[in-house]
Amino acid sequence: MKITKHRQKILDTLQQWFSIHKQGPTLEELCQELGMQPRQKATVQKWLQTMRGIDVEWDDHSARSLRLFTSEPEKPSLQLPITDTLRYLATGVVQWEKLELEKRSQVPEALRIGMSRMYLTSLLRGEQAPENLPQFFNWAETSITSWKPAQEIKYLSPDVSVIEDGVVSDFATEWQVSGNDVVAQVQESVLKDVLEYCRGNQLEDAYRAFRQLIITKPTLHYSEYRQQLRLPELRPLRELLLRLEIYVDMDKLAEGSVYHLCPRCKYVQRQRPDGTYTCRNPWCERLCATSNFQPLPPISKEKAADWKAVTPGVHLYGTLPGIWEIQLQEELTKLGLRVTLWPFVDEFDLLVEFPPKVRWAIDFKDWASVDEERLRKVQYRRDATETFVVFPDEREEYLRIKVVREQLEPELEGVRLRLFSEIITQAQTILGKKNNA
Repeated sequence: MKITKHRQKILDTLQQWFSIHKQGPTLEELCQELGMQPRQKATVQKWLQTMRGIDVEWDDHSARSLRLFTSEPEKPSLQLPITDTLRYLATGVVQWEKLELEKRSQVPEALRIGMSRMYLTSLLRGEQAPENLPQFFNWAETSITSWKPAQEIKYLSPDVSVIEDGVVSDFATEWQVSGNDVVAQVQESVLKDVLEYCRGNQLEDAYRAFRQLIITKPTLHYSEYRQQLRLPELRPLRELLLRLEIYVDMDKLAEGSVYHLCPRCKYVQRQRPDGTYTCRNPWCERLCATSNFQPLPPISKEKAADWKAVTPGVHLYGTLPGIWEIQLQEELTKLGLRVTLWPFVDEFDLLVEFPPKVRWAIDFKDWASVDEERLRKVQYRRDATETFVVFPDEREEYLRIKVVREQLEPELEGVRLRLFSEIITQAQTILGKKNNA
């Protein structure tokens, strides 16, 4: 049977589609993906007919049944990011080493998760992996790349192991995550992976587009998710984002007959024992109760199967703090100022420029308490007129910024502490003086 000259274009398009979607496209969607008009459906249908039984197949009376044949071995339907698995293993080994000898039969949660993911990844690929603690610790003293999936990680030296000379290796120490919620911390680490990749490749616009995506659209329909990944700004990160599993199927995050999204952060809510719903973040829930946020339409269980959502760790460490950053950027922009989010690939949060040569460097902190040690890590920007750390007004009752800054600012080498409303007022004052000059 003759194969059309458009075969490769269709194959490439379908491979991209199935890297995101579980079900096949409709004819209209395939036209759109091919850059064709809906009226050209008949042409696409003819092309598909010449490929039927060779490259593609479908059920004549079933929607979204188009499927792709491939001569290559099928990839497993479940793929776990290798870097995440190694972080769990590294964290678990560090935690295990700290246990007293009589308690080392108790496997730390991180090590248990890492071993399970390691075994499952190997099982899906028809390979071998440690099945118990003795086998794991035998492997941990050998090269990490002896586990074949780890060979996919670029620049990983074959000399590196998890345990060296009977103690935790430098690799494990560097790759461990810290915090009470190891799962959320591992999920947060993917944000650092994106940051390092963008810095290494000078992808400032791509990084900005990525941050805005996870902040403004932590949940979205498959079709919109596909459209976002096709944007020119995000194209350099497409493969990386898919591999790191920034977004997962939304129905993996909760179970029920209906899904509700938080009116403020737009993330999947949890169901209380009494049947009501609440945001996963208590502070976000409080803001919803005191502010005029309108409820969002619920999503049925059937429709939720076609939605994606960021992982809880990405939501906690990427979405929630970013809401304030974007809100401050919008308010300052309304004043006529030039505001750049995450300049120089996230060296700080906002660069605010006043005409002609006044520049503010702002880091926004949505903290439950003032952490002096973390504040001291904020670098005073010598290429800016002022360097600020800004906090939400809603936190002032607990943070008491107006009081504690008198004691803290002398220790911060020029960094100033302000509330959201104060930074807006200070900007208005500067602009008013310039207008009156």
